[in-house]
Amino acid sequence: MRLRLEFRFPNAVTLPWNYLDWLQGLLYDAMRRGLPRVARQVHDVGFRGEGKRYKLVTFSLLYPARHRRLAEGLQMEGPVLWWVSSPVENLLEAVVLGLLKEPEVRLGPQTVLVERVEVEPPPLWADTMTWRTLSPVCVSTGRMEGGRFRKVFVDPADPDFERILCDNLRRKARALGWAAPDTAVRLEWLKGPASQLLTVHGVRVRGWRGVLRVVGPPELLRVGYEAGLGERNAQGFGMVGLAASSSARRT
Repeated sequence: MRLRLEFRFPNAVTLPWNYLDWLQGLLYDAMRRGLPRVARQVHDVGFRGEGKRYKLVTFSLLYPARHRRLAEGLQMEGPVLWWVSSPVENLLEAVVLGLLKEPEVRLGPQTVLVERVEVEPPPLWADTMTWRTLSPVCVSTGRMEGGRFRKVFVDPADPDFERILCDNLRRKARALGWAAPDTAVRLEWLKGPASQLLTVHGVRVRGWRGVLRVVGPPELLRVGYEAGLGERNAQGFGMVGLAASSSARRT
């Protein structure tokens, strides 16, 4: 399930490049107002799959009608679009109820009016789909570097990128109680990937943006589309949308 929200700022506003913390705060505040029990489940407990805990929600960057790139950040004008996605329907129900209660919300120090909230129809699930990233896709692993074990961000050119991403999708599917086929998910970047470095909760996180063709079991592709690709989804990483050139095949 996916929400498409339209924001409007009272005036033209410049947001810092690293505004994901603010979006995450807005999301949880809306959930808490809407259905506090659901918000506690997502934030404090999550959903477990093979020893990992997932929140199973993701969101996009902001997409304004008009913008200017300034040294201090992104100046936004006009309506601003934002997408929130989750395979857990009552999670998004909590978000909608919270926004209906208080359509004027806070994004960091800024006041934002939520002008519209729509539920987007799901795409045609298929074994081949073409997506564009709506927020950077982040994949990491632990490796020995300089005699120390470190967590490193994985480049899409690294063969481990697909493997780690696919394992992540299977664990999320099991956390949902869905089928998790052993068939691998394959990625082909049609545009990009372009690196993007963002700071979230004081941590610098590298992700990748572009247009990609994904091939694999529709069950796993649905997990990636609704819950997010890769890691840190609840911090605003790994959200994808259908690319205009998508040529999904019915299965």
